Amino acid sequence: MSGIGIPWPRLCALLGGILVLAACGSGGSETTYWSHGGDKTENVESYAGAKHCGWQDVTFLHIQWPLPGQTGEAANRQYVRDPKGRLGADVRTPYVAGTRLPADARTTDYTGPDGQQLWLAPSTAETLAYVVYPDSQQVEAWPRTTRTLGCD
Repeated sequence: MSGIGIPWPRLCALLGGILVLAACGSGGSETTYWSHGGDKTENVESYAGAKHCGWQDVTFLHIQWPLPGQTGEAANRQYVRDPKGRLGADVRTPYVAGTRLPADARTTDYTGPDGQQLWLAPSTAETLAYVVYPDSQQVEAWPRTTRTLGCD
C-alpha cells in the first residue's frame, strides 16, 4: 500500500496514464475553447499541432459528442485541418480547402477564435466536420481521425 490507501501497482498505473495523456495533448500549444451562443464551453476546442512532431501546420479540433442537436454514441471526436496531408492514413477522408456544405448541413452555433463557425451534416458527421469562415464564406471540410492522435 502507498501511504494514501491505493495499492502501489494501481497508483503507478494511474500516474502513468496521467503522464501519457499529458504527453499526448496539445503538444504545448494553447488550447482554444469555442464559444456557443457567446458562452465559452469545453465542448469544442482546438489547438495547433506540435512543431517537434512536424504537425505545426495541422489544427486539431476536439468535439465532445454528441453536441446538442446531434445523435450518436457519447465520445470525444477529433477532426483535423491538415492542408499538407501530413496525417495520411490517420484520417478517414482527405481535408478539402474549398468545398460546399452538404444539403443537410446545419450550424452547431459554435464559433471559433477567429469567428469561424462549426457546421455538421448527418450524412457526413462520421467522417467530416465543416468550418465556415463568415467573412469570406469559405468552407473547409475537416476529416475525422481514425483514432485520437497525440504527439509525445
